[in-house]
Amino acid sequence: MIPLEKITASIRDNVQLIKKIIVTVFSILLIFTFIFTICSNYSMAKRIAKLENELGSLSPSIDKFKEDNEKVVTELTNFNDLKMKILTDIAITKLKLDQFSKAVFNASDSGKGFARLDSSTGMFFLILDKTEQFSDGYKLYFRVGNPQNCVYNGYNIKIRWGKKYNREDKTVSYEDWEKSLKSSDLSFQNILIPGQWSNFEVMISPAKPEEIEYIEVKIQAEQISMQKSE
Repeated sequence: MIPLEKITASIRDNVQLIKKIIVTVFSILLIFTFIFTICSNYSMAKRIAKLENELGSLSPSIDKFKEDNEKVVTELTNFNDLKMKILTDIAITKLKLDQFSKAVFNASDSGKGFARLDSSTGMFFLILDKTEQFSDGYKLYFRVGNPQNCVYNGYNIKIRWGKKYNREDKTVSYEDWEKSLKSSDLSFQNILIPGQWSNFEVMISPAKPEEIEYIEVKIQAEQISMQKSE
């Protein structure tokens, strides 16, 4: 084993050499670090430039995508507007068609005015003159007028009755209310002469007082008589 004194003496004698070696190694490390940093920066710059080129080539596609997307959004908006307009027109048309497809009365308002009724064969006027109560129902007295310039040989009546629909009552839907209405189909052989009223009566049973708040009548006449031209 080499004595510690000799090792210490050897280091003391070669201090300058050791310093030179350390400086040289450190300088080499600095040079390698500098070269590595330059290479890394150069490589990074190349990658960034490549990415910029790729992004630049994608820009037209991105712009076209934005333009196409804006067109799609505009077309969808226009389609929704058109759909809403069509649905509104359909609803208005349906309301116009349904407006005179039935006459609606409240028994308490009997004798107050008349209603217009349209059928596939013409237009009629209808009046609820009065109501009379009997054991378990009511007798309704109607007048039907023929404003057409033709004669109708008999007609059919569809009548529905029940409680008045209450929009404020959220416990009963409109569909359930409609299902609760009672109905009856009747035929009359009365001849409806142009410009005249004809009377008919309807018995509804069973019916409570609150069940004649809504009386709906539809009329259909099929046999028509008209004068032949000379």
